Amino acid sequence: MQGAKIFLGIVFSLFALVNFISFVKSKKFFTTLFLTVLQGLCTLFAVNLLGGYISVHIPVNLWTVGISSVGGVPAVIMLLLCGSFL
Repeated sequence: MQGAKIFLGIVFSLFALVNFISFVKSKKFFTTLFLTVLQGLCTLFAVNLLGGYISVHIPVNLWTVGISSVGGVPAVIMLLLCGSFL
């Protein structure tokens, strides 16, 4: 169980690093950052809105909002996997 949490933490850190590198390399840093945050938050709320039909729920708190904001859609997928395996 502890090893899975460490593994998911490393995977999330890699997602965040790849996102940050893509923000820096793009000529539109703030636009790319804003779109990633928007996509992550919309995906988080869409999962919670539509997840009632398939019994999937991600609690909305400071951590999940922060993770989905930084990581975008891949981070929300990671949160879904984390909730199902841990």
